[in-house]
Amino acid sequence: MPLDKSVLSTAPRGRRYLLPAAIAAGVIGLTGVVVMAAMASPPPSAPTASGDESGDGTPDIAALAGSLAGQQLSWETCEFNDDGPPIPGADVSNVECATIKVPRDWNDPDPQQTWDVRISQAHNIDRTDPDYHTTVITHPGGPYASGLSYSSTVQMYTPELRQTTNYVSFDQRGLGQSSHAQCEYQYDPADGPDAETRAIGESCSVDPEVATMTTEQTAFDMDFIRHLLGLESVTYMGYSYGTWLGAWYGGLFSDNIERMVLDSATDPTQDSIQGLYDLAHEGRDRQFRLHMMNWIARNDATYGLGGDPEVIWNRYFTATGSAEQSLAARYAWASTNLNVAFSSSVVYPFAGQLVSLIIAEGERAVTPTTPVASASRIVDGMDTLTGEQRTAAHDVLAALSAAPEDDSSGLVRGTYDEVIDFTKCTDGQWVQGLEYWNEFNERTALAAPFSAQSGLLDGPQACAFWPTDSAMPPLTEDFPESIVLQSELDSMTPWEAGQVAGTQLPNTSLIAVDNESVHGVFPYGTDEVDRPVIDFLLGGDRPPRTIVAHAKPMPLEEFTYESWTPIDGSSEHDGPVPRFTDPTIRAESGE
Repeated sequence: MPLDKSVLSTAPRGRRYLLPAAIAAGVIGLTGVVVMAAMASPPPSAPTASGDESGDGTPDIAALAGSLAGQQLSWETCEFNDDGPPIPGADVSNVECATIKVPRDWNDPDPQQTWDVRISQAHNIDRTDPDYHTTVITHPGGPYASGLSYSSTVQMYTPELRQTTNYVSFDQRGLGQSSHAQCEYQYDPADGPDAETRAIGESCSVDPEVATMTTEQTAFDMDFIRHLLGLESVTYMGYSYGTWLGAWYGGLFSDNIERMVLDSATDPTQDSIQGLYDLAHEGRDRQFRLHMMNWIARNDATYGLGGDPEVIWNRYFTATGSAEQSLAARYAWASTNLNVAFSSSVVYPFAGQLVSLIIAEGERAVTPTTPVASASRIVDGMDTLTGEQRTAAHDVLAALSAAPEDDSSGLVRGTYDEVIDFTKCTDGQWVQGLEYWNEFNERTALAAPFSAQSGLLDGPQACAFWPTDSAMPPLTEDFPESIVLQSELDSMTPWEAGQVAGTQLPNTSLIAVDNESVHGVFPYGTDEVDRPVIDFLLGGDRPPRTIVAHAKPMPLEEFTYESWTPIDGSSEHDGPVPRFTDPTIRAESGE
């Protein structure tokens, strides 16, 4: 099949991400320094940062907002940011935007202390119309970029709902056209390689504005949007990090939510999101080893690396065994933006050529060389890239080869504003201390060499220096009716997380796609996966507790092959994760 080179230009460069709904829809970060802050003690009627509720049950969002609850929405033409534009094909003709005022801190609300939150609505039907069905609040994941246009994306995903359904999305506080916060920090480079990370954690953890950039606060914002739209209840659809946010929302406001779809799920039964980030390292390597290597082996006629995935895998890590070639491989993946392959096998033809070129570069033993020079030769060899993509890759490599600033003379000062990092350290306690994380990274690097090569295990998160008493709110039997969708070889929100979410959350069913690696399943393009979701969103019952669905054939192939081991009807694998599997075995899963 011909290669669609446009897919490589749809995700931003320069960060390491977990991708949500579709490649074009945005991403959730895998690494980065993080910040959070202790929150003020809440009034008796509001849940605390740890998720405890008062005896009154669901928080009364209007009472908490006070005079802000009476504000009127002023709808106007949307202007979308470059970091979250509408995806190709999305209809924005019915989309309007408004800015709302929300309490800066829902745990201590003050109508005089507010943030702006920018929202959009794809409006199809007036809520007073007898044919009105529901309003879907959507979240694309992250949180790293604008979600304002995502209402049009989900509208495009669900054409059967459109006539009776409105769609709402928003820029999460701290992002896009909503209010932002940042914190200042300083460090001495002489204190070691982790000095900046530690400084960000320790300094930003006491910033009162950063303390309000949390998942909990965003859940309150979403329910306030519901209130301002005059709705008794809403439907929620979230991808990737949006499933974690959805669990907070469902735990706090279950009475106000009709049903939820959680796609590519985190494990909300954990007290902290740390577990997801820990799993993602081996999940990434599992996809690389069992899925991508098997696919490259089956396509030996294209890549010329032989038909044994274990041999290809060993050649790859032998060719990148030196520090210089390992760094060259990291630069090649990053500069071409081909880490996006770990969210969708659509990109495997590009990644397959990259793997073959990395192996060839390492085996040719050109000396002397530098990581940037090696990566440049690899990029020049990629005929799957357009001229524009190759130029962009070389621009990245040029920046990597630039001489670093001399930080040796005294303190370095900076500001930090990454909301993806602000949220994750507030969402439950991470293990504290440098010693644990040094040992964790060293141990994990042995099991996940590709993640280590990608720089994902280079040091601790700032969460390692950030104590908190926050935790996911209780997920009781009142949790909304929900469907979790999960692909077996998702590297961003790995199988273990989605399987637990889909089988252990109350009132929840799991749709598992065997032998699939996509991050963001729905819409998948098969009735086996999509029909139960559409029927559910139209008001039908949840599907059986577990549906194990067939994966579609991968690029350049006519059949689906077994990558791991078949998922049985209870969504379990038989035995431990294999090191390698036979790439020629046809898939047999699906119930």
